[in-house]
Amino acid sequence: MIRLYQREDCSECSKVRAVLQQLQIAFEAIPVVKLRSERRELLGLEGLPTPEVPILVDGDQTIQGSDTIIGYLREKHQRSSFGDPGYGLSRVLPGVPFDDAAAAAKEALSKEGFGVLTEIDVRATLKKKLDVDMPGYLILGACNPPLAHRALAAEPGIGLLLPCNVVVAEQDDGSAVVSAIDPVQMFRVVGRPEVAPIAEEVAQRLQRALAAISI
Repeated sequence: MIRLYQREDCSECSKVRAVLQQLQIAFEAIPVVKLRSERRELLGLEGLPTPEVPILVDGDQTIQGSDTIIGYLREKHQRSSFGDPGYGLSRVLPGVPFDDAAAAAKEALSKEGFGVLTEIDVRATLKKKLDVDMPGYLILGACNPPLAHRALAAEPGIGLLLPCNVVVAEQDDGSAVVSAIDPVQMFRVVGRPEVAPIAEEVAQRLQRALAAISI
């Protein structure tokens, strides 16, 4: 269970408790003494520059400071209106607006060798064709030319599965989620062992791109 080292009269600790309750995360509140010099219960925690509360311990993760803790909790535990598709590699970006997330995703993909061949603005398309409103939803067709060439050489018909789609979606709270198709799952339908290492490399590059998105 998550442990929160805190004081009841600490305003920053109160912020963290509120987010834990909002996200419906079970936690153990561990009270600490007011005098920092006597907080012996914190001396055994590694990687802490000071015994300043709040401090959150989640498994092998120790996080200090209310803003850092809240960001960690929202990224790890906040439920996404986009969902969590098992065929995708997803990252929720708490507090990041849709347009900023889209620009950052394109930049991160470029650094991993992916060009964006297609860009479908689903929100604009549905508004134009059906006059319906929806949150921001962008589908990027990403392609890494050397890896695509290797895949096509191994299996000419694999073009049916290309390019790799990356979705940038606006969530109910106005923040964004970026999700890429999992090429390992997608290419499994091909049934060719020669394709598996290529799919693994594409997946690793997409995962690095998602991890590198910064605003």
